[in-house]
Amino acid sequence: MESELKTHHLKIDSSNRGGVFFSGKKEDVIQFAIHTKFASRINLQLLHDNADDYDEFYAKASELPWEKYIGPEVSFRIDAETKDKLRNSEFTMHRMKDAVLDRLRSKKIPLPEIEKRMADITIVVRSHTDRFSIEISLSGDPVGRRGYRLFAGNAPVREPIAQAMLETSGWKEGNTLVDPMCGSGTILIEAALRERLYGEINRFLFAESPVFQILFPTYVFSERKKEKPDAPHLFGFDIDPEAVRIAKENAYEAGVEDFVQFEVGNCLELKNNFGKNGHVVTNPPYGDRIGKPMEDLREMYFQFGRVIKNEFGGWKFTVLSADFSLLGKFGLKENSHLSLKHANLKAKIVDYEIRGGK
Repeated sequence: MESELKTHHLKIDSSNRGGVFFSGKKEDVIQFAIHTKFASRINLQLLHDNADDYDEFYAKASELPWEKYIGPEVSFRIDAETKDKLRNSEFTMHRMKDAVLDRLRSKKIPLPEIEKRMADITIVVRSHTDRFSIEISLSGDPVGRRGYRLFAGNAPVREPIAQAMLETSGWKEGNTLVDPMCGSGTILIEAALRERLYGEINRFLFAESPVFQILFPTYVFSERKKEKPDAPHLFGFDIDPEAVRIAKENAYEAGVEDFVQFEVGNCLELKNNFGKNGHVVTNPPYGDRIGKPMEDLREMYFQFGRVIKNEFGGWKFTVLSADFSLLGKFGLKENSHLSLKHANLKAKIVDYEIRGGK
């Protein structure tokens, strides 16, 4: 994440478990927002101040120019993660809502709808000790939800984690990519979005964001898109026909149905009909996530490792797993790994380089 910010010439002011705080030129912020692969949210901090109690918090929150962002034609929601002086997150959300509505009433602006889940505008409140922050999301919905995944399937990988897997694997646009256990297709769809939209994977999300349009009213989004590739190089397989159906639906919603080939197939019967070089990137099942008997999973990992070694010599192989004991069943030497959290489990993305070739 921090390296991605630096690539877009943005200054990192501070970082903690809650995120990375940065600043920079307007155009650089826009380009980061449109291109970011790893951010889950991008918020504009409206206020960072101190408050000893909820009344002081309300007074300061109600001084913000909410009429600039919120009107009768948009809905809003509030997320709060607070402690210490504002220890009750639910009550903090209630006082935040009062501050917004009272400000709009004072300006004689018709009141907007309040949504608990899907909303046009998301206000985020955080607090620690006597300090609080009020932020507004540039995209409304989290950036990590690109909007195409109507169906998630069983235990899906989140979009930013899929991008982290692609990054760890070293995959680049135009390279062959195979996911033998594709599930709902997220890894391949994320790769296809990078190709189809010239890396501007969040373009449509921000184009429809009221806050983004208010902050950057003169920005014109590019309409450039790549046409269908001459030869297919993104391939997904799953043993479950329903998973393949879901993956195709999601690819269609993302506008990349012509970029990815999804087929029903057993990963243990996979043959390399794709070429001498490429990347196998996948999210195989593991016990806490799927609930399969551990003995079955050990055998599956062992057999799949044999497929990789026998069929994909000279390729890169990258997996996500939260059960590290299973990884040893591949019988492969780790090249590198990235530790992270996935579905509230300690996990890691592990990259292997397969020796030899067919």
